[in-house]
Amino acid sequence: MAVIREPFGRTKDGREVEKLTLRRGTLEAEVLTYGGVVAALRTADRTGTMVDVVLGYRTLAGYEENGGYLGALVGRYANRIGGARITIDGQTYPLTANEGTKQLHGGPEGFSFQVFDVAEASKDRVVLTYTEPDGKNGFPGTLALTATYALTENGLSLRYEAVCDKPTVCNITNHSYFNLNGGGSAMDHRLWVDADAFTPIDADSLPVAASADVAGTPFDFRTEKAVGRDIGQDHEQLRLAGGYDHNFVLTPKPGLRLAARLTGERSGITMECWTEQPGVQVYTANFLETDASTKSGVPYGPRQAVCLETQVPADSPNHPEWRDVVLRPGQVYDYTTEYRFL
Repeated sequence: MAVIREPFGRTKDGREVEKLTLRRGTLEAEVLTYGGVVAALRTADRTGTMVDVVLGYRTLAGYEENGGYLGALVGRYANRIGGARITIDGQTYPLTANEGTKQLHGGPEGFSFQVFDVAEASKDRVVLTYTEPDGKNGFPGTLALTATYALTENGLSLRYEAVCDKPTVCNITNHSYFNLNGGGSAMDHRLWVDADAFTPIDADSLPVAASADVAGTPFDFRTEKAVGRDIGQDHEQLRLAGGYDHNFVLTPKPGLRLAARLTGERSGITMECWTEQPGVQVYTANFLETDASTKSGVPYGPRQAVCLETQVPADSPNHPEWRDVVLRPGQVYDYTTEYRFL
């Protein structure tokens, strides 16, 4: 079946937005040209009933007026950059701050707030493109992004490719909020993460070290457990973030590898997260609050979803000793993440 393209309204500044619906077997995905949002992702539960497993809004206004980056493609640089500045080859670039003195998810005019062009809309895939100008949100270089959304036999594949004409930094992810039961608290979802370490943070949610051992802490998901089982423990890292909002350092493996597995205890839906990225930010929607423009018509609240944001750790541009995140002319940023249903 061909991709269904239909209008999804106009942004406040008059830009036209489309919704593109992909179907393959029992899978269905809706993608918006606004922010590259995954607006819906439907799969069958244990009884064969279709369940929409991502949070979202009925209207474009819902996405524009509520925070949280629900379903959005996040960049040029996902997560937080301390001091809203980066240094490349000895030159410091001030970035546009949008969370106190920090920059979050690419700044106030990051990818999540842009309207993408549709380069391809075929049977089971959509290709979106966007070019971010030199200096936007403070980042050096004109960056050209291609984002491919494809339904596979058992899930949704997200591939991000980018090139830039100046040395810059790049870290792109998807910010879907997963609730595999279709609604309600997600704290009884069961989670497994292939990580022996996590990245500890300070009160500004910035890393204080590259990694810390998960053994003996609430951050040990090497054996599957309920997301909420240990979230209330008196642990400094949980207090700082109001729950889980941490990068998990994945066990190094080549290529596309299994990073995490999430199961809805009521629906029986199990979703695997496969990625080429070195980490996954597990966020338990600790501060999520919306109005009633949600798909269900009921406002969303804290801990009603789990985000699995594949990426490099926050503030990595200011910690070159951890990882080289500079994208240089002639190089191609190219990463794939897949959300597969069992």
